[in-house]
Amino acid sequence: MTQLELVIPLRATAPGPDGRRLDPALATWRTAVTASADACLLLAADTRIVAVSRAARHVLGFGADVETAMPRFLDAGIRFLDFTAGAHPLVDSELARLAPVQTLQTDALERSLMRIEHRGVHRTFDVTASPLHAPPRLDAVGSLTFLTPMGPA
Repeated sequence: MTQLELVIPLRATAPGPDGRRLDPALATWRTAVTASADACLLLAADTRIVAVSRAARHVLGFGADVETAMPRFLDAGIRFLDFTAGAHPLVDSELARLAPVQTLQTDALERSLMRIEHRGVHRTFDVTASPLHAPPRLDAVGSLTFLTPMGPA
């Protein structure tokens, strides 16, 4: 019996002169996210952070330069934790299931809880991520993620 394994890579656009070209389809979304009063962020198809609202920068502990540096979401300095009493860091297989990352892999709306450590305090968020499309392309060009804090700040 033959076994096939489907691997869905995180897609990237060809790099520009600075090595980080923004897909033109994300430009409007970038403006909307930057101006939003909600805690939200925009990821490119390769998981780079393209835009972050002021509220999301605050709750995730990002500096104002995050949009310029455009780090990958999982490499942006956030310490992701499990939901045990020990609050252990997530392993790679668990990180791949976080809604902002998984929506780019599945090309579907994803929702999950996310627990992080910020300034020594553990915070939990209800996270909803939606893929963004630019027809006629079938694959998502990015994802829009909203974070709702659970419990006291």
